[in-house]
Amino acid sequence: MALTKNFTVELDGQSYTWNGRSWFASKTFQAPPSALASKLNELLASVLVGEDAEVTDFQGLLEIAQVARKASQYKRAEVAARRAIELQPSNPPAFAVLCSVLRHLGASDRAVQETEHLRSANYPPLLVSRAAALCDLERWEEAKTTVGRVLAAGDSPEAFEVVHRIKANRPDLYESRKRKL
Repeated sequence: MALTKNFTVELDGQSYTWNGRSWFASKTFQAPPSALASKLNELLASVLVGEDAEVTDFQGLLEIAQVARKASQYKRAEVAARRAIELQPSNPPAFAVLCSVLRHLGASDRAVQETEHLRSANYPPLLVSRAAALCDLERWEEAKTTVGRVLAAGDSPEAFEVVHRIKANRPDLYESRKRKL
């Protein structure tokens, strides 16, 4: 798969380079602030659309979706994830990316709805993303149950972030109940 390498653009008197995965200032090699990276992503989008269209295999599309999500290119990530899902309609990693992207786009309800058929999957990134989307929707009990499955399977820093969010909003779900003697 060919992701654009070393695409350089001038913005506000500064030169920035896209290395296929992230942006950096051409002279200092430092990552730009996220607001500036968003502007740079908009400039890069037209170049990437053409490249992405040439990718037709599942693994290539999934990689595009994952890279785009990490680079905050959420629309691009959604398109690639949906194309991957067309090829493998029940693939948990593709749905994990889609769920995460929909949350970032402010569509947590769609994130939960579109991953409902995989709610029993044992793929931690999907379960954590679903749990976070359930938190967005204030469906705390479901979020706790979902993230609990991830924690039962092993250590996950992302899962603990969701637990902290649940505890902050619904501490009663984690308070131990005193037994009557």
